[in-house]
Amino acid sequence: MPALGGLFTDTEADAPLTGLELSNDALLGAVRHLAQVRDTASKRWRSVDYRNLDAEELGSIYESLLELVPKHSAAERTFELVELAGNDRKTTGSYYTPSSLIETLLNSSLDPVIDEAVKRGSVAASAAGRPDESEAVVAELLKLNVCDPACGSGHFLVAAARRIAKKVAAVREGNPEPTVDAVRGAMHEVVAHCIYGVDLNPMAVELAKVSLWLEALEPGKPLNFLDAHVKHGNALIGATPKLLRGGIPDEAFKPIEGDDKKYARFLAKTNKEERGGQIGLFDIDDEAVKVDNTVYARQLEQITGITADSLDQVRRQEAAYREWADSDEYVRDKRVADAWCAAFMWRKTPDAPRAVTQEVFRNLSKAKEGYGAPFTTVEEIDALSEQYRFFHWHLEFPDVFASAGGAKADEGTGWSGGFDCVVGNPPWERIKLQEQEFFAQRDQEIAKAPNAAERKKLIKELKENADRSALYQEFEDAKRKAEGESQFLRLGGRYPLTGRGDINTYAVFSELDRTLTGPRGRMGVIVPTGIATDATTQHFFKALVQSASIAALYDFENAAPLFPGVHRSFKFCILSLSGNDLRESEASFAFFLHDPAELDDADKAFTMTPEEITLLNPNTGTCPVFRSRRDAEITLDIYRRVPVLVKEGDPEGNPWGVSFMTMFHMSNDSHLFHTREQLEKDGWSLEGNVFTRGDKRMLPLYEAKMLHHYDHRWATYTESGDVRDLTLEEKQEPNAVAMPRYWVSEESTATGEFDKNGDPIMAPGVQAKLESVGWGRGWLLGWRDICRATDERTAIIGAFPRSAVGNNLPISIMDPELADVGVGLIGSLSSFIFDFCARLKVGGTHLNFFISHQLPVLGPGKISVFLDFIRPRVVELGYASNDIKEFSLDLGDKSESFRWDEERRAVMRAELDALFFHLYGINRDDVDYIMETFPIVKRKDVAEYGTYRTKERILEIYDRMAEAGVSQDTPLVDGENFVSELTPPPGHGPRHAPA
Repeated sequence: MPALGGLFTDTEADAPLTGLELSNDALLGAVRHLAQVRDTASKRWRSVDYRNLDAEELGSIYESLLELVPKHSAAERTFELVELAGNDRKTTGSYYTPSSLIETLLNSSLDPVIDEAVKRGSVAASAAGRPDESEAVVAELLKLNVCDPACGSGHFLVAAARRIAKKVAAVREGNPEPTVDAVRGAMHEVVAHCIYGVDLNPMAVELAKVSLWLEALEPGKPLNFLDAHVKHGNALIGATPKLLRGGIPDEAFKPIEGDDKKYARFLAKTNKEERGGQIGLFDIDDEAVKVDNTVYARQLEQITGITADSLDQVRRQEAAYREWADSDEYVRDKRVADAWCAAFMWRKTPDAPRAVTQEVFRNLSKAKEGYGAPFTTVEEIDALSEQYRFFHWHLEFPDVFASAGGAKADEGTGWSGGFDCVVGNPPWERIKLQEQEFFAQRDQEIAKAPNAAERKKLIKELKENADRSALYQEFEDAKRKAEGESQFLRLGGRYPLTGRGDINTYAVFSELDRTLTGPRGRMGVIVPTGIATDATTQHFFKALVQSASIAALYDFENAAPLFPGVHRSFKFCILSLSGNDLRESEASFAFFLHDPAELDDADKAFTMTPEEITLLNPNTGTCPVFRSRRDAEITLDIYRRVPVLVKEGDPEGNPWGVSFMTMFHMSNDSHLFHTREQLEKDGWSLEGNVFTRGDKRMLPLYEAKMLHHYDHRWATYTESGDVRDLTLEEKQEPNAVAMPRYWVSEESTATGEFDKNGDPIMAPGVQAKLESVGWGRGWLLGWRDICRATDERTAIIGAFPRSAVGNNLPISIMDPELADVGVGLIGSLSSFIFDFCARLKVGGTHLNFFISHQLPVLGPGKISVFLDFIRPRVVELGYASNDIKEFSLDLGDKSESFRWDEERRAVMRAELDALFFHLYGINRDDVDYIMETFPIVKRKDVAEYGTYRTKERILEIYDRMAEAGVSQDTPLVDGENFVSELTPPPGHGPRHAPA
């Protein structure tokens, strides 16, 4: 059998076996165990089908191994793989991607690249006067390069290689379904020339090579040389030509775990002075680092460009590549780039080696001219490079990224070129050390601790135990490493759009992939849908919208599940983008898919232009979540007629003068909270739900669950701390109140600390909090933060008495001069049509400020025309108890509170909903459709009344309003062009007797 090389080449990984012997009997036993597997169902042995083993099987094995850790006992001579808490695939962020998803991704990312290559080949053949274009087309196809920057076991790379190889074979044979032999021959070439991959896990890199070798194996030929294209490294952490030319930033010296803050400030100051040119006064060209990789690109192309048909040729490739990578020039330039990255992770203490400040960096870059750095500094650079696996794309793949600069260089990176296609499913994990995962392979007791508090206690005991302090130090080093990575991602300048907030790797990988994609290339990744909807990624997605780069976004709910190790409600998407030189006139979208096959449903998929996305979310450019084409069409029509609540950057963009505030944080401000037991013990008296002592007051702390539409007494806390709904009988009682868990002082309280002038530092109370935003009314308007698009109602906003408020119930402050018109705003925010729009914006479990700002709300001018219709209904609905009298007074009602009458309330709410459907320009068929998108409302109605009464009542009133000719400019007048079915009419309902 001819030698294959590759997998069978003797490397450092085989060193532990050197000189060892194994008996034939033991070897036979090992082979037998590898060749057979015990079928648990039939309890019989069956042969392993190695003939059909491919990337899918290798990938699933690799992913399942991530759940396990080795357990070896020398005493018992046993070895086993065991699963430990905190070491599963969810915490590692690794999920093996189903082939159906990969194929769908390649449809929108790789196929257009292949089609363009075919066109280029055809044009080239025609220009050269060659009637047979197959040779030119194949040449263009074999020039393509595809990369997965987090390649894992190579599943995406193999799938991409198969597509290109099939096309190459099809062109050669002139047959869209080429023969197996033709595809196999093409695969050998494609894997050698077109496929690139990187991964931080060395085992994954080796498995990716094995997957590619299995696919590219051609009888009589050796395995491809892949070391130059499939590499081990941290794809996220590396320098670019632009960053290198800019020198060491002062931000690199921000202290992290274990640093001396004072010494870090000294280094930052030193670096700033050196960057300012206070040393090296006579250096003429010291502002720029030489980053031209043209020579490296030419050398590497000479090594990888040849077709190796014999093992000797492959061996020569391997030797030439090692010689190239070990050359003095390459090692020097790599060390300069490593030094730039190392500055962020450097140990900033006086006893550490001299840090890489600008002077050291400059001298390193000119080492061949006689300048250098202390040997200990160079050692530390190399050690940090090994620890963090720095990966500089323009040096690792100089044949793909040209760093000489020039007009074609990318402004963000300083290189030109890039991959024709970037694909993958990057890790979905936070850049933060996970304690369970760390200790899973080191200390089972800590890893299996019942909770975080117990785990931290056990970790602290490590430090105090002399015999185990080494493990504690290892943990501290790992924490420092994680902080160093986070520091680089946030401050290094490499990820200006995603390196912020609570960083998740999928977000920074998405930005990285974008920079790796060539100007006319394509990118396709599988990432959480938050990439398009979340506040932390809004800058990245907005940039995609503004540059018209989005080709497709297909959102999936993991209900099937497509990823068995992920929660069934988790949402992820296929995001397909085009290169900077291309503009997509419209993008294809689909949401709430459960299977890629659903994309064939015409009602599921729809298109939107960049301008339409901007219309829907003008502030953030993030993506709304539509269940169907009809949802998109209705919503776009609304936004063409109705402005958003707050349009940032527009002087006229906030007609209501709205701002949001969170008054008290439930965790950070908990020291200001008082329980009923504490207050009663301290001599406070309870009146309603307010505690008093002398002239002091403790106000109830309202939480989101206590509030609903037109009902500030939706739920109450019991003395045992449980929550229950108020009963109908309680709501009909005018003095009944919702009781909170906690109370907060109305006035500011002393903290016990003093400022530099000796004055006491006060913790702001409710009064001070509201005065700081200029709100002096006796009521507040709260927005429930926790919500889901699948809840009975999503946007739940309502008025409640002036009180303390928890952060799960943000309050909106409007222009005080518009408070009387604010009744119209409350009516709008409580309507079904407003909620319909909100449901399409809430992708997770929060109604964030950035979402609220971009919801469609009629301005005061439009609302004021209908105040005579809206005010009496909102007043009667909202003023059903004595504790909110201040609200009714602001609206001009000075009488007693209204009686709670379920039937009257249902009619008035339906009248308001019907009105706002008209004002938002919704036609009758769409009103019917929109009401059907509230299934829980329908289910409850059917259960109680046998029919969808809410919808039917709204439609009946809608029709009567239509007959009256209502529009944004034609008001309704009670008793004239519209007559309510209620007697007495709204705003004149029965009231409680005077107290």
